[in-house]
Amino acid sequence: MLADVLQTHHDAINQHFCVGYANWNSLIHNVKRYENEVNNKELEDEQIWTFLLGCGYATAGAKGVKLVSELLTGAPVRSSSSSKLWFEVLPIPPRKNEGNTHLDLALGSISNRNGTRSGIQLLEEDNSWICFCEMKWNSDISTTVTYDLNRNQLVRVIENALCFQDNRGRYAEEVFVTLVTPAMFYNNSCKSRLYQYKFSEYNHDAENVLKDLQTCSLKTNYNNNWKYPEKISARLNYLNLNWITYEHLFENLPDSVIADELKSFWQRFRKDS
Repeated sequence: MLADVLQTHHDAINQHFCVGYANWNSLIHNVKRYENEVNNKELEDEQIWTFLLGCGYATAGAKGVKLVSELLTGAPVRSSSSSKLWFEVLPIPPRKNEGNTHLDLALGSISNRNGTRSGIQLLEEDNSWICFCEMKWNSDISTTVTYDLNRNQLVRVIENALCFQDNRGRYAEEVFVTLVTPAMFYNNSCKSRLYQYKFSEYNHDAENVLKDLQTCSLKTNYNNNWKYPEKISARLNYLNLNWITYEHLFENLPDSVIADELKSFWQRFRKDS
């Protein structure tokens, strides 16, 4: 059973997989509950799928983290002092009156923010890079922002990535934002999700990102040593957008002590697309 295997290898997984505000035991409980289901209905919980992917690559150690980094960014990535995957973590919000953006998955030059369990900041190192991931299964990106109904979740993640900084106010030198969805929504001419339109719009021309950022009615944030970039337009030069599927990530899982059980779980509970 996958849940038992994950629990057995928890310590090894934990070396390269940081679980933020999510609860490990609750996630294991939910995996076990699905495994005990009589009918093999589709698992639609993107949090669990993302958790399992993180475990699958983290169990293979630094090599697994490097592999998934290259898959998620679509490019050879620079080395980093950090070889961890960060699951359900919180960067400092770039806008006032807007809560922390809950990142589904993050990787790169990242460290824990002092005094927090799930807060993150840029690691103080040269040639820094980050990748923030927005993971969607059958759901769409949220447009529910209390003080600005025109703001969408994808541009919010992009802004968080562009503004991500270390204690000295330095920003990441290379910024990736990656959308992860089932294959059925990837490059589909019949578009049913808002993110299909917004990703295409932002990827086609970064000026569209800037336009949405500039029309945001929320004031930019200044918090102790943290400050919003003076020229957010200049930060767009460092932005790389990527889109990859859950299928591709599971197909490329590295060999590890949990790989077989993980692949069996994937085959049992995913819906063919």
